[in-house]
Amino acid sequence: MDNLEIFVRKVVLENAVKYDGKPSAKSVMGAIMGSRADLRSRAGEIKGLVNTFVVEVEKLSVNEQRAQLLEIDPDALNEIPQEKPEKGEISDLPNLDKWDRKVVMRLAPFPSGPLHIGNARMVILNDYFVKRYKGKLILVFDDTIGSAEKQVETEAFDLIPEGLDYLGVDVHETVYKSDRMAFFYKYAVDLIKKGHAYVCDCDANVWRTKHKVVGKACGCRTLTVEDNLARWEKMLDGTYPEKSAAVRLKTGMNDPDPAMRDHVALRISETDHPRVGSKYRVWPLLEYSWGIDDHELGISHIIRGKDLVKEGKIEKYIWNLYGWKDPELIYHGRLKFQDATLSKSKSRKEVLSGVYTGWDDPRTWSLQSLDKRGIHPDALRKAMLDLGLSLVDISISMKAVYSENRKIRDAEAPRFFFVQNPVWVKSVDLPEDITSAEAPVHPDFPERGVRDIPLTSTDSGLEIGMPDRDYDRIEDGGLFRMKGLANFILKKGKAPSVKFHSLEVEEVRNIGGPIIHWIPRVGSVPIELTLIDGSIVEGLAEPSIKDTPAGSFIQFERVGFARIHDVDKGFKVSFAHK
Repeated sequence: MDNLEIFVRKVVLENAVKYDGKPSAKSVMGAIMGSRADLRSRAGEIKGLVNTFVVEVEKLSVNEQRAQLLEIDPDALNEIPQEKPEKGEISDLPNLDKWDRKVVMRLAPFPSGPLHIGNARMVILNDYFVKRYKGKLILVFDDTIGSAEKQVETEAFDLIPEGLDYLGVDVHETVYKSDRMAFFYKYAVDLIKKGHAYVCDCDANVWRTKHKVVGKACGCRTLTVEDNLARWEKMLDGTYPEKSAAVRLKTGMNDPDPAMRDHVALRISETDHPRVGSKYRVWPLLEYSWGIDDHELGISHIIRGKDLVKEGKIEKYIWNLYGWKDPELIYHGRLKFQDATLSKSKSRKEVLSGVYTGWDDPRTWSLQSLDKRGIHPDALRKAMLDLGLSLVDISISMKAVYSENRKIRDAEAPRFFFVQNPVWVKSVDLPEDITSAEAPVHPDFPERGVRDIPLTSTDSGLEIGMPDRDYDRIEDGGLFRMKGLANFILKKGKAPSVKFHSLEVEEVRNIGGPIIHWIPRVGSVPIELTLIDGSIVEGLAEPSIKDTPAGSFIQFERVGFARIHDVDKGFKVSFAHK
């Protein structure tokens, strides 16, 4: 297909996707003639191409039309207005009858570390559909040898299932690609014997510039089957050094997309593998191994980001060679988090160097880190499912997740006072019968009672800690209220103090005075609060927090929600959100 045919087909596909799968030849001609004045003199030729492609495209499902459009232009769908489904409303999987309504799907993470929030959409969508159709979900560890920058990490084999457990994902079978090398070798030999693949020992840079870019085949492509099989054996036995030879599929040297020209299927890597050591030195590329395993594992539907359209084309090439039934390829747009920086390679480096405290450090944005912060999996699930399967790129704020988390968690979260930088003031003239303060466990549920905050004096008197920001904003002599205790007049100076004024909250409210949280000097609990940026804030919480177990989700009043993750060596708490 030449450049003109590709352009016309793209416009036909765009028109089809825009109008529910039904392209209009008249509308397409109008769009082409209106946007390309240089083609108006070739209107007859263009009309013939349009009519041909309209007939072909009409026979495709909308999902197939979108997939083909993405193959031509991965960003094309961003410019096409699409109806937004109701939140939480996701259409059926395509072509269920083709698979006798037996849905088999797979998660195929590369085990370089734990799953992070950027992986959550793919994971949750797969789990959603499998549960919806009572199907089967396979966890496939894509543990073929990566690159120096992307290495297989042993701990990922535990971290990934841990993250899936957190999300409530039900995995029915677990598969390791490194256990399936015999399949990939068998098919490599078969493809060579059938003339669909060859062993190329051209220098990679030379092949890229002199063959790939210009679409000119190298001499390796025309070698006999016998010569190629001999070269294959040399790849296996070590005759060929690392990176000096590769098996290429004959995907075509005249493909309009240079990235598709005689794509590499297997290559040599002598990097030790954490599961199989140095047993293998020839490793499959992911898209080749997917093409084999998606058939061998009986996968019916594959959900992936539209950045993997090229990989889908390689898979389809293999399926077509063998006449296998094509799994349904379903693409979604890119998802960008406005307030979360995602880089598994950077996180791995910082975890190994000790800059991050571990994979549950909030800066990794791993599922483990979200769990540690108290982000409920249903909040993440709801936020991801609300996005649906749109092919449009989406930019989302973590506020959407936090909003859902607040709805789920708020009712369970007991309230506590926490002061980061207390200014200690002495209490003057507090009535002797006031020996403690009472604040509700949760303001919306009075039946849950109150928490008792004891007021214990020392030889120097009763000292109370005010947040420094409140101390600074209240004027000398100003009236304010310590929540749950009483109203006071602030006296600033070298030895600041508060003088008891009254008990009724209305007296402060009537003048619009501040109502602040506070802590007593005696009995307050040291707190280490880890924020989302990894920084640690130290402060003190009221004494009643001492009886709260690790794992509890709480709210520090006027600070935010958090989760207690350790009580053995002091109270360590991870901030969740406001």
